[in-house]
Amino acid sequence: MSFKDLLDKYKNGTASEEEITLVQEELQKYEVISEYLSEGYDIDFENHSLSLTDNTDTTSVKKTVNKKLRKTILSSVIIVFSILLTTNYIISPLVSSFYYNPSQNSVAKYHDNLYFDLKVITELNLPGYAINTVRSQNLGFGKYDIYFERVNLFNREAKSTNTTIKRSYKNGDSYHDFFPINFMEFLDIAPDDRNKNSVEERRNERNEELINYIKELNPKSYVSSYVILQEDITTKDFDELRKKYNDKVTFRWAAVRTAPYGTPNEYLSGFNPNLNDGSVTGESMKNDKYPYLQLVDYMRDGIDSGTFNGSFDEAYTKHFISLLRYANDRKKAVAALDNNEIKSDYYKSSLNYVESNGVNIYGLLINGEAEELLQFLANEKIKTIEIKGVLASKYVN
Repeated sequence: MSFKDLLDKYKNGTASEEEITLVQEELQKYEVISEYLSEGYDIDFENHSLSLTDNTDTTSVKKTVNKKLRKTILSSVIIVFSILLTTNYIISPLVSSFYYNPSQNSVAKYHDNLYFDLKVITELNLPGYAINTVRSQNLGFGKYDIYFERVNLFNREAKSTNTTIKRSYKNGDSYHDFFPINFMEFLDIAPDDRNKNSVEERRNERNEELINYIKELNPKSYVSSYVILQEDITTKDFDELRKKYNDKVTFRWAAVRTAPYGTPNEYLSGFNPNLNDGSVTGESMKNDKYPYLQLVDYMRDGIDSGTFNGSFDEAYTKHFISLLRYANDRKKAVAALDNNEIKSDYYKSSLNYVESNGVNIYGLLINGEAEELLQFLANEKIKTIEIKGVLASKYVN
């Protein structure tokens, strides 16, 4: 009899005692097996469920962390770039706006302001010198590297200057390194009435001594000389003087009276009457208030209009007044480059004086061969002479 038939008899109540005992033993055995199998299945199921839960949670956490990390990195990058942009394009220009900016192009379209600033300051203050090359680099926050080359128009020696301007102050360069020459020879001091005769006597002795020195030179020696005239001359007189000695001597600089004679004046100003000494540019100025800031522009305009007749009387007047007006307007540049905050007051008073009294010349820087210079000194009314330099010939350089 099969266990199934036996189980049916057990269910129907027809099984004997022995058959009942056998079925119950089998059922107990089955319960034990079922419990065992059930327990084993539950353990695997729990472990499997736990594994799936752990993996899902880990993946979710990783995704959340990565997402937050990306947001943090992106936010940091945006903040850094914002700081850099704000610093470079807002804060730095704002700080720089309070100080001299040589790299700006407010004077002309293509040339840095430094180019015109140095040209004007050099021409006004340094007889016989001119600017060639000029460069500047903006380092931010009012700091700039600048470079320029200045040439001595007598011996053609050039001096290069590299320096840093930080918030309108030069680093590492003293005033004498930047503008190294003191031109006492052009100081036209009025003698006191009590010693007037003795002063004139000493002047005449000094003049005679220097004239004799020039006479002893080779006639073809090339001499540079400072000359103060007995009387001031107008720009028209000077233009005629230039034409008279055009092929004999060169007038490198004209000293202009910027205060009444006898008034103490620690500065001097003048202009270079030559067209192409140093660097020139064909670029027009943005502001029309500086006509003929470059003297060569006068001739260009005259040639273009067909009105140029070779005279520079008007040009010299407008040119010198433009130099003073430009220097007067460029106060930050004057303070930084000339290292003198009160120099602008001098330019202002000088401008007012020449606009009221005209451009009158009291001294000249003259280059010429010894024999030609002696003729000039003999023919013209000279108060004082000083020699700047002597070369073997005007062709040596």
